[in-house]
Amino acid sequence: MAITIDNLMALPDISVIGDISVEGLRKEMISDFEALYKEETGESITLYPADRDRVKLNAVANKLFQAYQCIDKGFRMNFLKYAYGDYLNHLGAMKKTFRQESRPAVTKLRFSLQEARTQTTAIPQGKRATAGDNIFFSTDDYAEIPAGDLSVDVSATCTEAGTIGNHYVSGQINAMADKIPYVIAVENITESDGGSEEETDADFRERILLAPSSYSTAGPEDAYIYWVKQYNSSAIEDVKVTSTEDAEVDIRLVLRDGALPSDAFLEKLGSYLTMSAVRPLTDKIIVAAPDVVEYELDFTYFISRSSKENVEIIQKAAEEAKDAYVAWQRTHIGADINTDVLVEFLRASGVKRVVIRKPGYKAIRNTEIASASSVSMAYGGLEDD
Repeated sequence: MAITIDNLMALPDISVIGDISVEGLRKEMISDFEALYKEETGESITLYPADRDRVKLNAVANKLFQAYQCIDKGFRMNFLKYAYGDYLNHLGAMKKTFRQESRPAVTKLRFSLQEARTQTTAIPQGKRATAGDNIFFSTDDYAEIPAGDLSVDVSATCTEAGTIGNHYVSGQINAMADKIPYVIAVENITESDGGSEEETDADFRERILLAPSSYSTAGPEDAYIYWVKQYNSSAIEDVKVTSTEDAEVDIRLVLRDGALPSDAFLEKLGSYLTMSAVRPLTDKIIVAAPDVVEYELDFTYFISRSSKENVEIIQKAAEEAKDAYVAWQRTHIGADINTDVLVEFLRASGVKRVVIRKPGYKAIRNTEIASASSVSMAYGGLEDD
């Protein structure tokens, strides 16, 4: 069974200061002062709200409570569930896992000749192409157009890291920034993707949790999930690893917001996973986007009459719940098409009842992902409770 971040976050909260509050600390310090005063002088004393000594004790209690909070924070930073920022970096370092810096987008460029030549045409490494907006993609390797051919496809990487290089659709990158003899045209044949910003605490925390699985040389499921995330966790939304045949590992993944990875991204990830330090020698790795199973969503929802004062608010919340369900379905590989989840989302938004016409329940394989081809949502009106 794969370890998930939910297992970590479900652990009970811990604290070294217990239920200490600033108000409780003030009362305790005042009580101690009054008791000690009587012990030393034999006289009873009551510190009223405006008493100078009480004001002093309250001020000290405030500072002490801040110190307690710092102590508790320092204690909690030793644990993966709570650590963040540089504290998390140090926890990761103990497992030889380091926060990923921003990564550039990738695509595949096609360089073309006007007519076939009798000689090989060289495409040097590092040649750039652009969409005309000062964002450049540079070829990763040396390539050649063989004699008699008209084109060659070459993997290319954006020269700027981050999401800025994502979502250039096929054919949009079509201008050569560097001249290549005999080459008259260039265009990207895959949409650019894979660009990401610096790894977030949430993504980094999950990789640290999975890191021990990577120590195995037997290729367990968690290890492959770790190495896929290690490649570019900020760009990857979900990963499923299955094995139906001996020594054959089928890895499916989707990018953020449920985007399917391009061939260029999958090619680079596949090369990364076949490194000897990652892949057990006997494993055959298949890296691919999940197979998309489309479904139609069609439903009507109703609101309780007792909530009529909040109809507009609930309608807006229902719209958001519908979007959340559609997004959840398209970002979870292997998640069955199960409209019970939609009902849960809608009920939480304040909806009384839901009538779902489409879809029915459908089991989804671990190599598949469900995506809504159409969404029809109607408000049915108010109903008695």
